[in-house]
Amino acid sequence: MKKGLLLFVLFCIGTCTNVLWAQKKVSGVVMDQSANLPLIGCNVVEKGTTNGTVTDLDGNYTLEVPENAILQFSFLGMTTVEEPVNDRTVINVDMFSDTQKIEEVVVTAMGIQRKAKSLTYATQQVAGQELTRAKDANLINALQGKAAGMLISPNATGAGGSSKIILRGNKSAYGNNQPLIVIDGVPMNSPETTQLAGEYEGRDGGDALGNLNPDDIASMNVLKGASAAALYGSMAANGVIMITTKKGREGAARVDFSSNITLESPMSLPKLQGRYGAVKVGDQLNNMSWGDKVADNDNHAMDNVNDFYRTGSTFINSVTINGGTEKVQSFMSYANTTAFGIMPTNDFQRHNMSTRETFNLFGDRLTIDASLSYISQKGTNRPHGGTYINPLTGLYTFPVNGDFGYYKDNFEKFNEDRNLMAHNWYLPDDDFSANPYWILNRIKSTERRDRVMASASAKFKITDWLNVQGRLSVDNTFDRFERKWHATTTATWAPGGNGRYRQERFDAKQFYGDLMLNFNKTWNEKWELNASLGTSFQDNKVQNVILDSDKLGLMEANFFVPENINGNGNQRTSNPRKRLNSVFGTVQFGYNGMIYLDVTGRNDWSSALAFTDNFSYFYPSFGLTALLNEMIPMTDKINLLKIRGSYSIVGNDVPAYITHPMDGINLGGLEPNTKEPFTEMKPEKMHSMEFGLDLTMLDNRLNFDITYYKTNNKNQYFSISSPLASGYDSYYINAGNIQNQGFEASINYRWDFAEDWSWKPEFNISYNQNKIKELTDQLKNGVSLGSGAGLNFKLVEGGSYGDIYGKVAERDENGAFMLDKDGKLVISTDERHLGNVNPNWQLGWGNTFTYKDFSLYFLIDGKIGGNVASQTQSYLDAYGVTEATADARDNGGVDLGNGQKMDAQTFYTSTAGKEGAKDLYVYSATNFRLRELSLGYTFRNLLGASKNLNLSFVARNLFFIYKDAPTDPDMSVSTNNGWKGFDSFGLPATRSYGINLKVTF
Repeated sequence: MKKGLLLFVLFCIGTCTNVLWAQKKVSGVVMDQSANLPLIGCNVVEKGTTNGTVTDLDGNYTLEVPENAILQFSFLGMTTVEEPVNDRTVINVDMFSDTQKIEEVVVTAMGIQRKAKSLTYATQQVAGQELTRAKDANLINALQGKAAGMLISPNATGAGGSSKIILRGNKSAYGNNQPLIVIDGVPMNSPETTQLAGEYEGRDGGDALGNLNPDDIASMNVLKGASAAALYGSMAANGVIMITTKKGREGAARVDFSSNITLESPMSLPKLQGRYGAVKVGDQLNNMSWGDKVADNDNHAMDNVNDFYRTGSTFINSVTINGGTEKVQSFMSYANTTAFGIMPTNDFQRHNMSTRETFNLFGDRLTIDASLSYISQKGTNRPHGGTYINPLTGLYTFPVNGDFGYYKDNFEKFNEDRNLMAHNWYLPDDDFSANPYWILNRIKSTERRDRVMASASAKFKITDWLNVQGRLSVDNTFDRFERKWHATTTATWAPGGNGRYRQERFDAKQFYGDLMLNFNKTWNEKWELNASLGTSFQDNKVQNVILDSDKLGLMEANFFVPENINGNGNQRTSNPRKRLNSVFGTVQFGYNGMIYLDVTGRNDWSSALAFTDNFSYFYPSFGLTALLNEMIPMTDKINLLKIRGSYSIVGNDVPAYITHPMDGINLGGLEPNTKEPFTEMKPEKMHSMEFGLDLTMLDNRLNFDITYYKTNNKNQYFSISSPLASGYDSYYINAGNIQNQGFEASINYRWDFAEDWSWKPEFNISYNQNKIKELTDQLKNGVSLGSGAGLNFKLVEGGSYGDIYGKVAERDENGAFMLDKDGKLVISTDERHLGNVNPNWQLGWGNTFTYKDFSLYFLIDGKIGGNVASQTQSYLDAYGVTEATADARDNGGVDLGNGQKMDAQTFYTSTAGKEGAKDLYVYSATNFRLRELSLGYTFRNLLGASKNLNLSFVARNLFFIYKDAPTDPDMSVSTNNGWKGFDSFGLPATRSYGINLKVTF
């Protein structure tokens, strides 16, 4: 903090000096805001005169003008900007584009800049404003529906919860399926955190990308395929999200402040009935509501739910300061995120602090760029799915003829025998549910994350066409988690009767460095050669320590310290470490601005493949682009017509210690390794190809692109049971071939249909088909990725990744339920295919309307195909608390499909619950919704020249246009590979609405 304060003071002194020495000569830098890059060749003219200039290769300009002049900035495909000079000598300008620019420069793998028209693969840029228009506590969620082929699945765990990103389908059975996150060319550490892995106890340990401050981000470039990300090697087999952050600029200090306030309310709540209660014996209520009719008011049941949830609120405030001199530019920011979830006691807070300094030395031959970020976040009672330690099980299944208000006000009672406050619930020994308010107040969890990210780069320009660049970064994450179960909590959750204490420590550290030589030259205005040669290393360390009293119990009740555990409570400690050393190179040949050929190669040496002959592996990529509009005479209405194709082979990273498993320590004793060392292991190899077409027309107003892709991920690694004589429980094999193929397309158009009116519609669509082309004869019955509650998510040869299996209620040829000789429903003894959790189609339709300084934006997105399995609905039906079970009782039973009716209780207790017919609780995941809405007005020059104020009404997830599932089908309980599309008493989705304020000083 002292260093940051000193930099801030020096920065203010420098900017004040600039003001004191103001001259009539005006200068500045013009930036492409969406790409956060200097805009080359921008026209700068004194309005109404011929006095003007153009920006140089660094976006700089200098022009002598009178003090009362107005500068006009214009560039093809960008909105013209006018700035009054007044008494200013430095005027920096951000230029915005509503269309794709043919000469646009984009950031690609390793931070290398390339002309957009020369790329041989599909990328999609997302402007920073897309992340800040309607903010979310996790910035990943702000990307939903905005990039073709990007599937985002948030966890049902409230503010700060994880979200999963998948590009072009799942590719690895047990490996990582998420894209690599890269910040300013440097890979971000994204360690695998704790996640729910079933229907029982677990938690959401958060993700990495969601920690960032969206106001620090200038733009994102999504590299969707393996070809685009090949230079990052096995880290990026699933694509890359390239993040370009903001940095300081020459000129007087500029301060940007934003404040976002939103309120949240639950949506997609279960439909509970208030007509039938539980059987009552004396004062004791049964746990299931299959008793007599007690009322005719379904609202009464929902009152308990609505009273339980509170109106959530999220406050996100951010301030950035940037400016500097010709030699030194500074950028600093601070953001605070505070969220009060819809579940009582669920609070979340995050602080983001960052600073970035850029130095231009020795006549701009040497550029040094250094940044430092610190993130601190805290959470209390983050909700999680599953049936254990979840207040929603007791809330949703509470009988309507009970007094829920009493248990709310008296969730604990004094126990004279034990001299402590004890759990008070109508089912004191139940392990399925507990008093929701006891869980919230007496099984509290707290978590904290501290994260430090620091990076530095130096780039030396040897000649105009040759430079050398080096980068170093450290990215350290420190997580702490604590949960305390008070005495008298049900013994299944807290054995021993005195409570339970759990403490987790998770430290993840990454050290990264690279060195590159870059060559860029053009000969005879026809031949282009852009080449880079480099080497890199990445060292990752994780230390995960878990302390848990669990079955050991506590010696003294409600005394939560490690010393009170009745024995050695150290669970198994894991300390995986991986090192990746690499050399890489890329060459792009261009001819006459019409043909470009890309060739890349990379060789990795991975410590994860130590003790094998395969620790070194090489993979290449090739790509070709042809600009037909430069080769064939065409109408001047066509600005760009490009065809492209690429092919690549990329490895996928594998976990540490598979080739040489380690013994462990558990509960103070040795835990011998039971897996056979895999000394013949090979890295996963992904073979990827894609072909595409890009079209720009009508003065760059119409942009269209379409891409077909196909990937085959081979050499998957699987665990198989070992023969008894081997001395091991299991061993690994390389096998399998998982294929993804599909297409992505996007189109946008800018229509200025009146002097002050404009409309920009943007539409994207994608389709993905996944196929398990091959496993192995040793896996004839398939491979389970996750199982629980009677459901099994597994891979079967000929099937697809994400297939759902479970028992079904047998039906006859007419579709009627079958009965056995005793009149009971026939439930299959084997598992059948019930559906697949992944959508076939994804669509997003964004619209931006502007009228003078008013703006309206709305986004509708949707998914077609796929399924979601609802354990919540199944359990609630079994307990008889749903509207469906009450309707069945009112109608005299459930129609079996042949005119015959079965008693509702008999039917639902046979088909619902943990071991029932799972086919009845698998729903279509097809849905369409109004994802995002923003209506705002900009007060221009309100606080001075170029100092604007923007005020907007914003909303997210306002309503579903269509939905079949009882819950939000986009949400899951976990980011683990096997648990997408599984609903198990997760927190309901929320709609949010509020105000967004942005001010420039």
